[in-house]
Amino acid sequence: MRPLSIRAAVMLPVFLVLTFTLIVIILTINNHYRTSSQFVGKLLLDDYSQGIELDLRQYLQHPFNANVFVAERLAARLQAAPINNKGLRDYLLSSHTSLYQAMPYMQVLSIGVDANGDYFGYRKNQAGQSILMERSDATQGTLRIFDGRTLNANIVYQDSHYDPRVRPWYIPAFNREQPRWTDIYLDADEIGEVSLSAIAPVQVSGEVWGVVASDIKLNAFNRFLSERQQKLGGALFIVDDEGRMIAHSGNSSPSNILHFPNITNNSVLNATINEISADWPPEPEKLGKSFHFDIHEKQGHFYGTVKKIALPPPFQHQWYVVAALPDQLLLESLLSQQEISIYLVIAISVIGLVIVYLIIRQLTRPLRDTAEAAAKLASGNLTYRINTPANLREIAILKDAFNNMSGKMQESFNRLRQQVRQDNLTQLYTREGLIEQAAGLRYRSPNTLAILGVNGFRDINDSLGQDGGDVLLCAIAQRLTDLADGSSMLIARVRGDEFAVLAPHTTNRTQSEALVSQLLSLFNRPVTIGNDDVLVDACAGVVFGYTYGDAIHESLQHAGLALSEAKRSDAAMYVYFEASMQARVQEQSRLLLELHHAVQHHEFVVFYQPFVRLSDGYFCGAEALVRWESPSRGMVSPAEFIPVAEQSGLINQIGMQVLEQAAFDTVAQIEAGRWPAHFQLHVNLSARQLLSADFIDKLEQVLTRTQLPPENLTLEITESQLMSHEHLATSGLTKIRALGIKIAIDDFGTGYSSLAYLHQMAFDSLKIDRSFVHSMTENSTNQRIIEAVVAMTRGMDVHLVAEGIETKEEAARLREIGCHYAQGFLFARPLPLAEQPTERVTDKLPTR
Repeated sequence: MRPLSIRAAVMLPVFLVLTFTLIVIILTINNHYRTSSQFVGKLLLDDYSQGIELDLRQYLQHPFNANVFVAERLAARLQAAPINNKGLRDYLLSSHTSLYQAMPYMQVLSIGVDANGDYFGYRKNQAGQSILMERSDATQGTLRIFDGRTLNANIVYQDSHYDPRVRPWYIPAFNREQPRWTDIYLDADEIGEVSLSAIAPVQVSGEVWGVVASDIKLNAFNRFLSERQQKLGGALFIVDDEGRMIAHSGNSSPSNILHFPNITNNSVLNATINEISADWPPEPEKLGKSFHFDIHEKQGHFYGTVKKIALPPPFQHQWYVVAALPDQLLLESLLSQQEISIYLVIAISVIGLVIVYLIIRQLTRPLRDTAEAAAKLASGNLTYRINTPANLREIAILKDAFNNMSGKMQESFNRLRQQVRQDNLTQLYTREGLIEQAAGLRYRSPNTLAILGVNGFRDINDSLGQDGGDVLLCAIAQRLTDLADGSSMLIARVRGDEFAVLAPHTTNRTQSEALVSQLLSLFNRPVTIGNDDVLVDACAGVVFGYTYGDAIHESLQHAGLALSEAKRSDAAMYVYFEASMQARVQEQSRLLLELHHAVQHHEFVVFYQPFVRLSDGYFCGAEALVRWESPSRGMVSPAEFIPVAEQSGLINQIGMQVLEQAAFDTVAQIEAGRWPAHFQLHVNLSARQLLSADFIDKLEQVLTRTQLPPENLTLEITESQLMSHEHLATSGLTKIRALGIKIAIDDFGTGYSSLAYLHQMAFDSLKIDRSFVHSMTENSTNQRIIEAVVAMTRGMDVHLVAEGIETKEEAARLREIGCHYAQGFLFARPLPLAEQPTERVTDKLPTR
């Protein structure tokens, strides 16, 4: 947390006191406003809700009485004489267009006949016209809704399963044989609106002949409430005792009955609902009492009340009207006075605060000067001193302490800078020190920058210990220093075992090469470390040109690239930087970036090179070989991207993709009968994959996903990788074989493994390297090596696979020697899955 300034520390109590006083005054004014608002609000809300109750009573009573009138009149006509379907239609249409003209919210008038389940009704459409709804013999027992008044009109909806006798508006009137209101229900027509119906039985000769129903849609209630809400604003809605929203004054109408729903785009309604929904239904003592709430959307303060609607029987529902009004409506003038008072109090507080600030600012000016001096010190200006006079004793003490601290910091910085510029072990320049020195040089002729790297320094450090390694580095540094003594050469230790030499007076390439040879000759003499004489060699990366000044950074980078080339070279002791080296590094960077994209988008495809059983020529297995089908590079050879994948670690993901695709392909080919059931899939495995902690788990997951039997899978690892990671033979390979998967040693004969070591390893196949096969018919030595391998493995239950077979003579000779399997261009090149052979390749094998 950032500390307060002295000025802020002094101002803060004053500000807090003024703020507290201001809050108390505002709260007092606001409390007075609230008290007045609540009193007036309760009076207005009581009058408002009572008026709503009276209006709603009339709103419901008129359609109820009209429905009873229609039912009684129809009963009288039926008592006098039967009425056919046409007569019922005419009677309903006449009633619908005459009696209900004064009640536009009455949408539907209908009759359900008990005898046959017939139904006749008229409904107002959006244009205000009456349309026929009928289920009778004339409609084949199907409810049909027409777009006109007669059966000849177009049908807009029909329902073959409709029966009025099971509808919510029919059953109550039929069972109780008296007029009443229904519960809220969902219409069975194409619109599916929510309705409330006044229902009355039609009794003929003491029996219920049918039921007359008059429907009020809930959206009509919404309009009823909206008309009254528009007079005063706020919110108005009707809720039943179960918390179901009957109607509200919002613009939208509910499509179904919900328990306190969310009203879209009406924050006042939603806020009112939230106020009452938690304790619903309200206790009797809370009815008629006002409540207060705020809406934080510039809507302001609101007062609300809940009143139970007293509707006379037979209205059996318990409905409540909830009203909420804005307080601006109640106390508009009082609110204006309140705002003026608050603004006046705030203005007085701000003026007082400004006066106090000006006084404190003048008193704390000397301390501000000290703070500015400290900021300059923090920005790196260690020589800055406070020279302004101090009139106060405390300020004078602070100024002297600051100046003393600044001097000591300058001394500490100088010591630290020396440590950064000079290597503590060898007392040579560090990389930063060399850059600093070279940046200030300006020569008119080219010079030489060489980075010398000690070969095998890690092994030396491991064998002699860190102290022995330090002695060796100090000895090398001393030799370089002695060589540079009296010259203008700069010597630096730029990395653990790397030294840089900047020689400014090598004006041509010949002089530069002579200097580099002289530097490397320093490593020809042994170094005495304790009782041992250690002989080391080195290689160098060299840059010849203008390597000083601003070019030193780039020159060190180029020399490092050249050193890497020298270390990779088996013959060159030093390598001069060429632009192509940087191009190769950039190309490798681009290749690595594209490889990441290729892994993510599965751009690798699998080719297969078959194995042939030499005894009969049958195709019995194949090696899965990865190819990269790059969108920009085309088909990329593994020799180009596998080394980069190995170095970056992407080989783990690429290897698993190849393994999974090859496993899927093999299972599909075996199930289709194109490959034999004992088919052997060989997949290359890198040491980096095997060293991965989760490789065994991922291998099991691939077998599970692909359903490839483990005995059909052989993983190949090269002999040279096994020699570099001997512990893999006893750990990772053992775990793989425990899964039932076979192990093959690839490129056998190139890793210089001993026969005794091979006997300790867990493997199932040896693949004889192609270098022994190519010239075996002409070189008896290679043939004897292969014969020795065959003899060695004869008792080991190991299969032999010869790689690189290109001629029939080589195949015949290998078969005679006793080699089991062969692989090479003689039989097939690596091919996509669709081009793989499925049977014998006897035409490629010589006859016996």
